Amino acid sequence: MIGAPRGALSIHVMEAPRYIELKAREQVLEVVHTTLIPRLWKFVLGTLWTVLPFFFLFPLWRLRGWGVAIFFVWLLSGLILLSRQYLMWVRTVFLVTDMRVIDYDQRGFFHRVVTEARYEHMDEVSVQVKGIVPTIARYGTLKMQLQGSAADIQIEYVHRPEPLADLINDLRSQVRHDPHAIT
Repeated sequence: MIGAPRGALSIHVMEAPRYIELKAREQVLEVVHTTLIPRLWKFVLGTLWTVLPFFFLFPLWRLRGWGVAIFFVWLLSGLILLSRQYLMWVRTVFLVTDMRVIDYDQRGFFHRVVTEARYEHMDEVSVQVKGIVPTIARYGTLKMQLQGSAADIQIEYVHRPEPLADLINDLRSQVRHDPHAIT
């Protein structure tokens, strides 16, 4: 719970992933991972690619050296594809803290994009749910329009984005009414 005046937000504090550095006395209020549903087909294809060499195990091993090499290269490539997909999913995270929002987007093994915005620099927070599957599975896109020429923040595949938008809007309004209430 944040030390705010009576009637203000009452929120439980969470722990940030260890690969994200927070500022002094900054508290994480929400940690959001994207839903797996839109990426599920990549995991299924990666799993099929990893399992497929076992169906050709005996014909490949009869070829001896080359066959065994092909088997292990095929298996290793599948494991690398699966681990890449898992790393991209687990390390793509959106944090709502008491001072700012942080969008940590892992795009590959050695490529990440980190975007952050303070509440006083946000003009608008909106939610977009488009399509049958997102409507049924209750996920969508959270958009934050920032002041000036700063790039807007867009987080796709957020499960139940409406409560998250409400939380951010509450924090924005609290900062506007009392800039020292949250920090």
